[in-house]
Amino acid sequence: MGGSPKTARSYNSTIIDDNAVISLNLKWLGQLFVLVGMLGWSGYKLLDRLESLEEQMLLADKQITNLLDRHMLEEEGKRAELEEKVSFYEKEFNINPLSWGKRKKK
Repeated sequence: MGGSPKTARSYNSTIIDDNAVISLNLKWLGQLFVLVGMLGWSGYKLLDRLESLEEQMLLADKQITNLLDRHMLEEEGKRAELEEKVSFYEKEFNINPLSWGKRKKK
């Protein structure tokens, strides 16, 4: 046997001339493919998850807007009712001390 010890299987190819040799370990090539595949799958899952979160955020924004509109309408109704009550009490009970000396017109 020769002077070099046996190692994992490798594929040797020549480029341009015999002096430039690329030696590629097949085990490392397999590990590289697995790593690239895992990174690709992780990226795909991450993008899928981000898209679903974006859809959920848009749905939540719509629900919040609807709730705000509903509460604004309720608040306007309550405010109008309170203004009516206050105007009634102002007319009915004269709480202005400066106008107590004047007569009431009926």
